Amino acid sequence: MHKLAFAALLAGAQLPAGAAALQVRMMNNTPYGIDFSLQMAHLNGARVSEPTFLGKALSTHIGYVPILDGQGTSTSDVPYVTTDPGNGDDAISLNMRMRVTWNEGYNWDYVELGMLRKIFGGPHVCDVHAGGPVHDGEIVLLDLQPSTLRPYVLSEVLPNGDSCSFYISRGFGPVVWGPEHGAEQAAEPEAGAQDLPGVTRAMHGAELARIEPALHARLDEDYLRATGVDLRAVRARNARLAPQ
Repeated sequence: MHKLAFAALLAGAQLPAGAAALQVRMMNNTPYGIDFSLQMAHLNGARVSEPTFLGKALSTHIGYVPILDGQGTSTSDVPYVTTDPGNGDDAISLNMRMRVTWNEGYNWDYVELGMLRKIFGGPHVCDVHAGGPVHDGEIVLLDLQPSTLRPYVLSEVLPNGDSCSFYISRGFGPVVWGPEHGAEQAAEPEAGAQDLPGVTRAMHGAELARIEPALHARLDEDYLRATGVDLRAVRARNARLAPQ
């Protein structure tokens, strides 16, 4: 397998007040290898800051040779700085080309996949502070899984016990930055879906537990296997410490 390409575009070591320097890791829990561009950045209006990516920097760079195998995990973490909650958005996008084998491996087939377009356009966002505080050095796990409602779902599993999940469909979707940014057409989710979780907005952990409980349980298991941290215990602790 080709070495996973990655880069962090962070400048300076001094973090602003309320910020946390997290580590981002990618897990591909599908049977198929992918070449992909996963972008994260902080958005405040049109201003993009703290950008980082796994795989290829831009969707236009995605090729036909997988850089992350099926059932594989990225070998190197990349840093992502989140700022104080309420000061802009933590944006994310994933686009990928998946290699699928047919005829016992003699022929290759490829499928282009990405996050579903939002009704009002623009990149998807995930408030990493929504489930509680996060701290320097903690790991954000980007977990690509099969789904019962869509072919695949990407979940941003957070160290505070929460998660943000986004449904994946055929065709590339919105990006955080690059030549395609700002050029997206109106979204194409199901008719009448004005606030469909996982499409027009992030589906948080409590929603995922109701909609796809088996998938929610797998995310907890994957995070424990990847980091040694039991998010079920984290959520129980947060509930005890929450104001009554």
